[in-house]
Amino acid sequence: MRIMRVGLGVALGLLCICFEATPQETITVTGKLTRAMAIGGESTGWSIQLDSEASVDGKQVNSVEVASREVKKFETLENKRVRATGKISHKQGVETGNRSILAVASIKEVKAKPAPAAAFNLANSEWLLKDLGDSEAIDNVKATLAFAEGGKVSGNGSCNRFFGSATIEGDRIKFGPLGATRMACQEAVMNQETKYLNALQATERFEWKDPYLLLHCRGFEKPLRFTRIANTPR
Repeated sequence: MRIMRVGLGVALGLLCICFEATPQETITVTGKLTRAMAIGGESTGWSIQLDSEASVDGKQVNSVEVASREVKKFETLENKRVRATGKISHKQGVETGNRSILAVASIKEVKAKPAPAAAFNLANSEWLLKDLGDSEAIDNVKATLAFAEGGKVSGNGSCNRFFGSATIEGDRIKFGPLGATRMACQEAVMNQETKYLNALQATERFEWKDPYLLLHCRGFEKPLRFTRIANTPR
């Protein structure tokens, strides 16, 4: 009988040891670190106001009480958005009862992600040609390109005015057939105009590299490069 009791005691002891040794789950939460206040404004510790509702210790919560030996670090991160990692422990209070507390192993500030840049819009803008692929545009000859609402485009080819349409999807652009007036100019100017209009018809995509608008054209090693004409909206 004595042997059975000893054996039972050993078994219970081992069971308790195994239970206590069961590792707690490590969790990570993100939110605003604030002081936990009691009635009267007295601080009772720290808590993290979670970015979104989360399951902590089997309960859905919007905030979690946190504790750490590095209290000074909490003070430097007060009212900042943080990411904290640790394990859940429990604390028994006379008035609060059993509370779940995140014993913080690591905590750091999380910087807000910058807002995505607004899509570059060509509508209601006008541009001056600076480089025609691998060659500079002729000085004192204004070759332009203007985008209006409804996909309409127009401009000065170098000598003649041209007009037409363009389909834009994301950074892809395709010019429709372009019509033009029929004035005659110097041979060099006419040659530039022919090359420019052919390049527009071969355009596949555009790119904004402040302060330049680049048009990438099929068959051209380098893109057409434009600068914005003053007094057109950005």
